[in-house]
Amino acid sequence: MSVQRIKRREFVGALSGAVAWPIAARAQQPAIDAGSVVDRWATAFNSNDVGALVSLYASDAILLGSTGLTLKEGSEAIRGYFARLAKSGDKVVIGDRKIIVLDDNVSYATGFYEFSAVRNGEVKTSWAGFSIVLVKHANDWLIAHHHSSERSSPSPGLPLQRI
Repeated sequence: MSVQRIKRREFVGALSGAVAWPIAARAQQPAIDAGSVVDRWATAFNSNDVGALVSLYASDAILLGSTGLTLKEGSEAIRGYFARLAKSGDKVVIGDRKIIVLDDNVSYATGFYEFSAVRNGEVKTSWAGFSIVLVKHANDWLIAHHHSSERSSPSPGLPLQRI
């Protein structure tokens, strides 16, 4: 094999890698953008900022929380659901999660979280799984549907991500 042929292969291989890397990086960007809503949700929850939480939901969003027996539909119903959070000191830690991009304007987030709250001087911990449908409105990703189900124990072997 000639030196010129080897150099050509190396060049083509390097060029292929240079082209493929930006494509792979761009393919991950929607998942990163959509997933940032989950991070902002945790930050707002940990700040006990009800207004910031509600602003992450579409105006016609549906919330099926881990407490309560009814669907919460729309901003005011979701605000009512989270009203108890204000100044409570409650915290959440997001555990393992996955973001699945369905198309340019719809993504799905699923994972686990751990809630902690001080009640009667004792720290109470609870675990839940979540599924969230995210929709893109203009340039922002918003929560269109949020389902949270309480779990009896944490998921084994899943590292918690402190946010």
